Amino acid sequence: MRHFIAALLLAALPAAARAQAAAQPEDKGPAFAAKSPVPAYFAPENNLGKYYLYADGGFHADWYVGYNNCWIVKLPPVPMGSYAKAFIGAKLGRAKIMSWPASWDTAPVPGKIYMALNQAPTFNSDHTYFLAEAADLPREPLPNDSLDGVDSARWLWAEVPLSRLSAEKENYLALWSSSRYFTAASSSPIIAAALSDGEEENVWLNRSIKGNPPSGEGVLETPISGLKPAIAVKLVPANEFKVFIKGFAAEVGPDDIQVSFTAIGEDIRAAWLEISYDKFDWQRVTRYMFKAPYFWTFGREELSKDMFYLRAAALDNLENTGYSMPITVPAAPQPKAE
Repeated sequence: MRHFIAALLLAALPAAARAQAAAQPEDKGPAFAAKSPVPAYFAPENNLGKYYLYADGGFHADWYVGYNNCWIVKLPPVPMGSYAKAFIGAKLGRAKIMSWPASWDTAPVPGKIYMALNQAPTFNSDHTYFLAEAADLPREPLPNDSLDGVDSARWLWAEVPLSRLSAEKENYLALWSSSRYFTAASSSPIIAAALSDGEEENVWLNRSIKGNPPSGEGVLETPISGLKPAIAVKLVPANEFKVFIKGFAAEVGPDDIQVSFTAIGEDIRAAWLEISYDKFDWQRVTRYMFKAPYFWTFGREELSKDMFYLRAAALDNLENTGYSMPITVPAAPQPKAE
């Protein structure tokens, strides 16, 4: 009966439409699904949606990323398949300002956050990758004031060679900071966590480091059970997805530059602004903007008073980056001599 109704519907179509419909396979769902490029994730907790503890607010349980606080997880062998790129990352938030919890100095507490990857629980500079600046992370809310940059925790990723991951051996990941400021939760970013029912010992905390990855004996210092830190591997397949910047505009005034744009793509995860003096060497000059609409205002004193080029950029979850055409910002007017 189903085939009879389908035949009646097909007969009602124009000739060109009937020819096109006949050329299509009857069930296209699985074929289309197989062609859809999506990342694969590997983490201590398989459901990444469960990583909502600590880094979004409320009780932080002292789960900070620190100069003296290194989180270590063990992942099983990672099936490589036909993936083109590999990334290691963590879900981080609640970066502090210099006067937190007061608001008289809203400059972010500076610090670099690193990760390491190895097939054994020991790490050195060859295994180390820069992950993020604390200034680029969502800010910790203030209890009695408003603060720019407050947001929920976000996943940050660092690309690693595919050869660094193993499909035969276990993979150990470490997360820490080189900043001497980050020795307590009151000054440090917080890593997200998930409750876990797993009984396998695959998470540790090392509190004996001093700004460097742990190595030698005793790396797996303190086992953690019942909770899993948001540390993961992301594998990205080869794809032809593009990110486009539309409506990029900059209104240049005597005291400031107001910028706005739109990012179009598949699952945009971050956007930012860059400047250059020669259109070859570009420098990011804003923190990451994690959600639309994208607006930014510079005080002219924050940037060069000389002529420079300004462009917008955005990144999707498949790690494709798109850029706008650059806008020329003229040199600031010189004050008239009296």
